[in-house]
Amino acid sequence: MSSPPDRLTTPRKPFLAQVAPLDGFTPLYGRQAEQAALIRMTNRLAVGHPGVTVVHGVPGAGRSRLLRRGMSLARVSGVQVLTAVGTAPSPPAPYAFVRQLRSIRSAAGGPALAAEPPTEDSVQGWCRYLLATSRPTLLALDDVQWADPESVQVISGLLRRLASAPLGVLLSVTSADGEFPDACAGLLDQAAAFPDSRGLSLELGPLGVPEFHAMCTAAALPVPEASDGTWWEGVFPLTRGRPWVMLRALDTLRREPALVSAVGLRTALSQQIATADRDRATESAAKLSAGPLALIQGLAVCRGLLPLDRVAALVSLADTELSCAVRTLRVHDLIHPDDPPQLRMTGCTAGLLTGVDGDERKRLHAQAARWAHRCDADEEALAGLLLNTVPLGEPWVPPVLRRASRTLLGRGRHAEAAELLERTLREPLHLAERAEVLLEVAEAYAVIAPEASDRRIAELLSASQVRRQVRAAATDLLLSRGEPHPMLTGSARFRVRYGVGPTGVPPVGSPSRPTDVLRPGPSTAHGAWTAAGPEPGPDTRAALLAVKAWRQTARGHDAAAVREISLEALREPLDEALSPRFTACWALSVADAHDAARDALDVALAEAGRRHSPALVGWGRLLRAQLNLQAGAPDTAVHDLSSCRSLAPAEVWGPRRLPLLRAMEIRLLVARERYAEAGRLAGEELPPGADESGTWIHLLYARAQLYLCQGRPRQALAEAEECGRRTAARGWSNPGLVAWRSLAALAHLGCGDTGRAAELFAEEARLAERWGTGSARAWTDLRRGFGSPAPQTTRLTDRALRGLGPDLASRRFVQAVVAREAAGSRQGRRADSASPAPETQDGGPSRGP
Repeated sequence: MSSPPDRLTTPRKPFLAQVAPLDGFTPLYGRQAEQAALIRMTNRLAVGHPGVTVVHGVPGAGRSRLLRRGMSLARVSGVQVLTAVGTAPSPPAPYAFVRQLRSIRSAAGGPALAAEPPTEDSVQGWCRYLLATSRPTLLALDDVQWADPESVQVISGLLRRLASAPLGVLLSVTSADGEFPDACAGLLDQAAAFPDSRGLSLELGPLGVPEFHAMCTAAALPVPEASDGTWWEGVFPLTRGRPWVMLRALDTLRREPALVSAVGLRTALSQQIATADRDRATESAAKLSAGPLALIQGLAVCRGLLPLDRVAALVSLADTELSCAVRTLRVHDLIHPDDPPQLRMTGCTAGLLTGVDGDERKRLHAQAARWAHRCDADEEALAGLLLNTVPLGEPWVPPVLRRASRTLLGRGRHAEAAELLERTLREPLHLAERAEVLLEVAEAYAVIAPEASDRRIAELLSASQVRRQVRAAATDLLLSRGEPHPMLTGSARFRVRYGVGPTGVPPVGSPSRPTDVLRPGPSTAHGAWTAAGPEPGPDTRAALLAVKAWRQTARGHDAAAVREISLEALREPLDEALSPRFTACWALSVADAHDAARDALDVALAEAGRRHSPALVGWGRLLRAQLNLQAGAPDTAVHDLSSCRSLAPAEVWGPRRLPLLRAMEIRLLVARERYAEAGRLAGEELPPGADESGTWIHLLYARAQLYLCQGRPRQALAEAEECGRRTAARGWSNPGLVAWRSLAALAHLGCGDTGRAAELFAEEARLAERWGTGSARAWTDLRRGFGSPAPQTTRLTDRALRGLGPDLASRRFVQAVVAREAAGSRQGRRADSASPAPETQDGGPSRGP
């Protein structure tokens, strides 16, 4: 259909520059060849040679914009222009499309055509009227696919008689993958059959990265160069090469620059491109006739779960209409050419169903779900479909939703899993099954929405006829949401807050606010809260023993007795709550029974996995990392910590747990001498409330250790002393938990205060002897030895290494860490003596006093 260049069609170089600003639109990016073809056509038309040019492509490819550029080119060359635009979705009146052409006046004020418009509509009359022109005229016909059938017949008649008048036809029509709307297919065939190279077809393909880069640059957005493939790989594919989508997104960002500053340029641009694409799909669908519109609505509801004939039956589309409807949707680029066809654009279901009656929408979703279940559809996709249905009351619905939620939880998609379980609760459930679902939804909320998890646990504990195992799992989940090594008083606080008595029955007249009945607990209770009045008794013997072991560990009395109590707690049956077992494992590890602690923790973790409790498994793996670090096995601790983070990213950890995770990450990085990474983590701002938890103590200790290894004793001393103040407030005197005194003593030595350092060394040595474990004495002796003169260093180091036991790797680890701490202390001492100026690290100001 294209014509070879000749003398008449050779473009004049100044021509494009002359007409570029005339149509008032943004530049046409990447369409130079198409514009050159339009110049050839208008040049030929200006000297009386008729012709036809068809511009086609997918919606959003810029067909209308190119057609308007052709109109500007024609006007500049002195050609009369008559325009008509196809509209939908209302059924057009006969000849409504061509009737738009008679309202145009010539530049001199007279009519554009010599003849008068026909008094009665007919194909022959309109053809005679449009062909009766005495000067070159261009008919610019936009979106011919929406023209009424009678007007299409007029256009067809014009094309048959085009050689009899100086008339040019420039029309645009949608197309996709070589297919055209049925109503326009004949026009395309006629244009292709024109002799003397008078017919031209311009297919607008996708643009490339350079064109989109030019658009973004013109919009004054700070995008990287087009050669930066990483940046553009995240943005460009979303447009599929369509300029309308990109221009729509850029217009939004120009009007709302706050979007860019809030989420970043690439994220904001990606979001706006996706929004523009959904809007384009919704607008295109709104123009469809009844059959194709019903089919795409059915496809949007069914999500590819049903074969095409089932979808057609669902929306009452006759078999004779099906093939035409499918072709129409393909031509308008709304579906993929698959079987069954899928929507091109996801996330536009709501827009496609706009205008559908509420009852009809409910029927569509419910019937689609039932058919998809009978067809053994993918359960995860079926569960997504069930989210939009009313309660069906059928026995297969809850199991499908619960299985899909477990799959999502395994992938760390907690919010989606919680949504499916909330939908499950809307179905009629037996009391026992409802309790199980309440537990599962509390599990899903535990990481991302703690308050919602608490409400679901409260509802569960308030119910009657709850199985013992479910109640135990709920208690586990409750305790795993608090601070590590929780007291049963944490459970008491929860019950008071949510009005749930110790037996699961709401007490009469329970207060609505926790502050009405809560007061601070004793200092030995790990900062827990207790209810005014008698506290509910322990639910199990294991829990009572775990509490006893933890309290004695925190006070630092008799490690041997703690080991006996903890082992007795671990001998209790596994069918109760697992949190007391975690507490007992931690107490065992602090008491130097590392192997027994890790073995018992592995058993508890296996049981937590069998109970499908990701929150409890995540906490158990973090605890295992801490136990391995306590035992001097940093490599194993790194593996445990990685496994813990794979269950849930750090961003979704609650403020009571996140400081412990950060402390573990920092200490393990320090052990591997990766101080720069540890410093970045230490400087991160944590969520509100994190500094009020007991886990903040561990973070303070980790920071102090990092700063001392970096040769910043003043900053280390500030963190260590704050750590000491907080442990004293909670009644923690055991150096096996946090050996902050010897660490602060090394920092004091680095600052030149040998007297205070000696006091802290002596105090920690006394407390370590009272506790009675080799590891507690070892950290104190090693730090004291490295900070003492050479003869004393040898004696203290030998005694410390003997206390660490026969494990050579553990002894090397502890000795290496303390050696780096002591080296940092000496480095800080030399820096202080060399210059009185404030210390700096990496060019930043000192954080020390």
